Amino acid sequence: MDAASQMARVLAHEIANYLGSIRTMLYLLVEELGPDPKAKEDLEVVVRTVDGATKLVGALRAFAHAPPLGTGPADLNAVLREAEPELQALMPAGKKLDLDLATGPLAVLADVPPLRQLVLDLVAGANHTLPVGGRIGIETGRASEPVGGVPAASLVVRDDGPGLDPETAARIFEPFVFDIAYDTGLRLSTIYATVTRSGGTITAESAPGAGTAIRMTLPLAPAGPQAVAR
Repeated sequence: MDAASQMARVLAHEIANYLGSIRTMLYLLVEELGPDPKAKEDLEVVVRTVDGATKLVGALRAFAHAPPLGTGPADLNAVLREAEPELQALMPAGKKLDLDLATGPLAVLADVPPLRQLVLDLVAGANHTLPVGGRIGIETGRASEPVGGVPAASLVVRDDGPGLDPETAARIFEPFVFDIAYDTGLRLSTIYATVTRSGGTITAESAPGAGTAIRMTLPLAPAGPQAVAR
């Protein structure tokens, strides 16, 4: 994963340089071509292609420079309750989202905005392949074992979608493996980098017809400042 991150950093830099030159030429062409409607239509196709490449550069940079979640502390359960309306808004009609949260606060070493975004990204990705009538469940609790010698919280995002074949499931966090449901194929890789750089762990369980579960652990904050939800 470190090698992939370094390669992503190099590719993003080089592709961005080429895109900058292409955009400059597009601006000049627009001025030179004048009101020709056919020429403008052709240029719009080029612009859309450049915009797609720019999106890829952004994803490469996000993966290469994925920062840790922060030091917080943030109450994982409170963050999820606060984010529930936004999470529900991601679910189209006929699909269901349920929260099964542990009793009491779970203060983790994370800042609220990136923690919230991480869950939103996971739910958005799971929802992409979820059939009508499907369900996504979010579960929290205390991890059964410490992580790096530190007590941890567990966070599971589980769907009852079509699931994955064993080969894909084993490589789900590798760049560009799971590109159909995750846009450029880097969203899960970026989440993996963020969680592991935060001292946590992340694994996946999946099988054809049995859905997919993404399991994470995040270090609990030591007793001290009160955890926040916003």
